Amino acid sequence: MTRSIVLIHAIRSSRTMWKGQKRRLRESGHQVLTPDLPGHGRRRGEPFTLEAAHATIDRAVAACTEPPLLVGLSLGGFLVLNWAARHPRSLAGVVAADCTIVPGPALARAYGMWMVLKDRLPGDADARVARSFARAHTRKAAKRYYGGGRADGVILRSVVRTVGGLDPLEDVAAIQVPLTFVNGEHDPFRRDEARFIAAAPRSRLVVLGDAGHIANLSRPKRFTAVLGQAAARSAEQRRPRRDAPVRASRD
Repeated sequence: MTRSIVLIHAIRSSRTMWKGQKRRLRESGHQVLTPDLPGHGRRRGEPFTLEAAHATIDRAVAACTEPPLLVGLSLGGFLVLNWAARHPRSLAGVVAADCTIVPGPALARAYGMWMVLKDRLPGDADARVARSFARAHTRKAAKRYYGGGRADGVILRSVVRTVGGLDPLEDVAAIQVPLTFVNGEHDPFRRDEARFIAAAPRSRLVVLGDAGHIANLSRPKRFTAVLGQAAARSAEQRRPRRDAPVRASRD
């Protein structure tokens, strides 16, 4: 079991989205690091690149007292999978949440255009987006998701280009430590869930009932419990084979 956990946030958010998980995990004795990605939170104004995002994860993992459980959600999930595939001996385990979709350049561009168009609607875009998020989750969830500010459109375009160039299925196949996928039941990013499981047959899938795309804020206590279980599971032996059945559960 590892006591160190690194949490990588979603697009346009920051470290503040993990406030609930950070508190509960620290209360249970874990060392928890929640860095801001470039262009987000306290690092707004910095350019976002894959290399800079990897360097952020490098520093967080190096600061841990033992090989950590590396956790990412949405954008953070894609980055975590990509980083873990390239550092097979640096981690105790991986949790990838709300990112079981193969983006590709075209889909990533369409998603980016949709987000940019929302920003261009009349009125205060920040306030409007926060209200929309609160309706889908709670006011507390909206405050946590945007607590460090909302990354601007320039960063969004950089993120879209980066994610569109990733091959998460290839990354998943290369990961050698225990891997858990966590998805909200109603998350549209579940589209390629079966393909991700097929790429990592010894992985574990947890679907959080009545949760949306940002599952850690839709169902914070359940999400935190999954992280605790994944940290305990990290003591398992590295995957030597690829023919074991999927262990799926619904929470």
